[in-house]
Amino acid sequence: MSTSPVAPPAVPTRPTPDWRFVPQPGSGLLRIQPMPTEAELDAAYDDDYAPFSRPGLSSRIRDWLEAREVRSLWHWFAPPRRVLDVGCAGGELLTAVRANGNDDVVGIEPVPVAVAAARARGLEVHQGFLEDAALPTGSINTLVMSHVLEHVPDPHGTLREAHRVLAPQGALLLWLPNADSLEARVLGRHWIGWDPPRHLTAFSVCTLRSTLTENGFRIISVNHEMVGLEWAWGLRLWLRERVPRAEPLLRALHPALIVAGTPLALIGKLLRRSGRIRVIAVREDAAS
Repeated sequence: MSTSPVAPPAVPTRPTPDWRFVPQPGSGLLRIQPMPTEAELDAAYDDDYAPFSRPGLSSRIRDWLEAREVRSLWHWFAPPRRVLDVGCAGGELLTAVRANGNDDVVGIEPVPVAVAAARARGLEVHQGFLEDAALPTGSINTLVMSHVLEHVPDPHGTLREAHRVLAPQGALLLWLPNADSLEARVLGRHWIGWDPPRHLTAFSVCTLRSTLTENGFRIISVNHEMVGLEWAWGLRLWLRERVPRAEPLLRALHPALIVAGTPLALIGKLLRRSGRIRVIAVREDAAS
């Protein structure tokens, strides 16, 4: 089934026009072109990549947000469910699940520095990718991919493996950018949801639904989040091109910019066009 993404046929990306997101024939799924090389990806995922280097206040805020998310979704994390976090970074979400009373958690993470951070929390973490872990079929009850699916080179293959390792009535929890969002439309190539070369695919709700259905999942909820972060980053990236010397000041003001962007994020949420979405899907053979 064809879709018509909000983004134009070839979307110029930030920070350079070297990469573009182009709809795929038939599906409309936006894929990066040209595909980045291994060397380009290695450079993009250095030790300073933000998810692995949030010291001090940023780290505490992230831990608090993960704990709040876990409490709000406790039905999917509560024992006796076995929880797998794919792309678990430093293990913040799994730590929150464990702190709330479920010790049956495991993570997968490809980046060594993040694996070390997660293991330092006492977590069981496999280094590599979901397809490398060779987990037993049907051994997982809740599988989490928070801002992961847009990074993988073969989202169909990753979802097929997720379907295999999930037990009957297993749940897939996804957080990811929404290419059909108000932020993507207004901010254009300064929208952080493009983020080449790290992001290889840009999903809308429509193309995500089609991709999940094709791989044996059924969406049961879509939550449009209200996060001013994308507006803050959009302003920073726009100004970085025009007034580079303002970047240190903007970095210092980043928390205030996030707060200032929250009313705009609320508009996106109310229109169901948020830049960041949370999707819960179940195996097609799961009970309704």
